[in-house]
Amino acid sequence: MDAPDSPPEIFTVLSTKNEEGSPIFSVLVKRTYSIRSGEKAVRCELTEPFIQEDQYYDHGDPEWATVKYESELASYKLATDVVVIGKALAPSEESVEQLEVSVAIADYKKTLLVTGDRYCIYRWLRRPLFTDPVPFKDMEIRYERAYGGKDEKSDPKLPFIYPRNPMGTGVALKNKRAVIDKLVLPNIEDPNDLLTIDRLIMGKPERWNEQPLPAGLGWFHRTWYPRCSFVASMPSFIDVDTVFREEALGFVPKGQVVLSRQFKLPSFDLRFNNGASLGMVLPYLKGDERVQLKHLTPGGECAFSLPGEPPQIMLDIGLGENVLKPFLQTVCIRLKEMEVDLIWRGAHEYPGQDWLPEMKKMVTHVS
Repeated sequence: MDAPDSPPEIFTVLSTKNEEGSPIFSVLVKRTYSIRSGEKAVRCELTEPFIQEDQYYDHGDPEWATVKYESELASYKLATDVVVIGKALAPSEESVEQLEVSVAIADYKKTLLVTGDRYCIYRWLRRPLFTDPVPFKDMEIRYERAYGGKDEKSDPKLPFIYPRNPMGTGVALKNKRAVIDKLVLPNIEDPNDLLTIDRLIMGKPERWNEQPLPAGLGWFHRTWYPRCSFVASMPSFIDVDTVFREEALGFVPKGQVVLSRQFKLPSFDLRFNNGASLGMVLPYLKGDERVQLKHLTPGGECAFSLPGEPPQIMLDIGLGENVLKPFLQTVCIRLKEMEVDLIWRGAHEYPGQDWLPEMKKMVTHVS
């Protein structure tokens, strides 16, 4: 039993397979901590139950909204997802046209350039123009504000949907008034991969691979490329010789297009379970790392440490007590609440499905 002053443990046991394909029981443990700038995160008295299904912004659905909180019941991840839910905040509450925000954890850092609202101006037989940014004080970091979206006007018979982020904005195949005039430009970008006037007009759908990668800090949809490729779902408009930018960055296997055409991609790759933004899926963290946030909190900068409290997990399935090694699967930083959720996993192999009727007990203890 927990000590009287210990918060109750939130955990669940799932049956799945590990990377070797062996059947396992996966014990997930969720703990919530309060973030205090300059200090180590402190355990909260209350941890909410596991989120069992995806929750969307604006109480929406997958047809038109992006994921705010992904289901926390991923039974086995090969790396740690680091996700930040929040807003870009201008320093001293003064309006700015542009602002860099960043998240650094351990030796990893991701920086975004946040720009005020802009749109395109169409010009006959000339390149379009971008309007000046509208100053802002705060802006939600959501994939609707990143590069992507749909172009249904360049060729009404063949609408184009950007495979990396159909919910975003800025996609344009042709320099036509109906497409370009008042086209909303992305607010959230990678400062090293900006949408410029020269990159605006894609020309052919097959060139989508050359366009900016969608930038964000939150959850990346399962149906978007490259995540969808881990369930053997590949986008349209690709040539067999295409080398995706994600391949060059190491996010997908080398020769992925050729492998897909040869039906050599697995129907399910465990990498599918990791859903953090590109560059935010990190080798397993230990759970005591330093986190630094810039322009994501009212003070401008916020630094804290993860608590360094991996849970002790014991599972007995009738074969004796087994202490499981904890792996940190998810770090979800919720800045409105100034809290961070940590989800750990311990794994216990078992003989297989045919053995389950012989299992006499399942006793789990977490502390």
